[in-house]
Amino acid sequence: MNDVQVFSNDQFEVTARENGSEIEFDAAQIARNLGFTTVATSGNETIRWSRINNYLDEFGFRQQVTKGGYIPETYVYLLAMKANNEVAVSFQKFIAFDVLPEIRKNKVYIDPSATDQEIDHAVKFSTPQKRRKQLMEATIDGEQSIFATYDQIGEYISNWTADEKVKVLKHVELALLDKKDTYGTDIAFVAKVEELLRKVAKDIDKIRNWQNGAQKRELSKANKQLNAKLNELEPIDINQYYRLPHHPFTENSMYKPITLNKWGKSEAYRNWQMYFPYFKMPDENELDVDWDKPVKIYLAYDCLPSYDIQNFHKSAIDMIFDYYGQDDGVVSNVDIKTNKHVDSLSDGRIYFYLCNE
Repeated sequence: MNDVQVFSNDQFEVTARENGSEIEFDAAQIARNLGFTTVATSGNETIRWSRINNYLDEFGFRQQVTKGGYIPETYVYLLAMKANNEVAVSFQKFIAFDVLPEIRKNKVYIDPSATDQEIDHAVKFSTPQKRRKQLMEATIDGEQSIFATYDQIGEYISNWTADEKVKVLKHVELALLDKKDTYGTDIAFVAKVEELLRKVAKDIDKIRNWQNGAQKRELSKANKQLNAKLNELEPIDINQYYRLPHHPFTENSMYKPITLNKWGKSEAYRNWQMYFPYFKMPDENELDVDWDKPVKIYLAYDCLPSYDIQNFHKSAIDMIFDYYGQDDGVVSNVDIKTNKHVDSLSDGRIYFYLCNE
């Protein structure tokens, strides 16, 4: 089972993969299932990565883990012992009695609740060899065409990590290039293969374009500090910002008078807060910011051309710092710019980047 597999029951969900003779589990899911989390004042759950890494170091596992990383099976059990609660025991049983026997017996785990289509996709596409076979046997048109097969592969890997998706699509590219060589004299088929190859390339670019979080996690702390110094000399590229699919909100409309001497949040502001995309916020550990030191925040917006971007920063800063349960009094400097103008509020976006001064 070289590919990532997702296992679940009515209580847990966890992703696993084989690495040589070892089975490894998604670190973030392990942390949540074992309760190594904390709740910020905003009510959002964040993972206590420092505690997990301290425990792993204590167990002799020297590699630092964070979101996107994997933990070997043995260390999952040791972490569960540290958790020492009923949920942790239930999770251990799920891993030991449900997941691992199926992996070792069948090389794949079939969720009892899986649909016939999900099972069919797993049978067809669970390994690079199987995906290649399906593509090589696909026709030029119809239900078994290369485009239909590619769409099915996309459905199968839809919940995988960005890195794993790119890896799969790279394998798809290689298979399609071989298929193109096989049908080199069939001009119509070659044209279709080339069309699909362009689509695959675009899909890979799309995935990579929004891997900012993964790219930031790969930077060492020393590199981040160096980047912060370099940023004093040149602007930060917009691709380094975190992107939130939500239109910015003007400070002028945040509050309204309730009585002569009392103000409260406007209905528009409450609605804006209600639909704020917390699910798109990066984990606090990913930011690599020391909240005890002055923080500089970079803000950029996709907004209507008639808006004054200088009035957006208060609402954005309030929501960002509230999410992480931090006092925005540590903000020492704010850099604001327009990324681009859009035609409607639904196309509005907020971009932000935090670093220590």
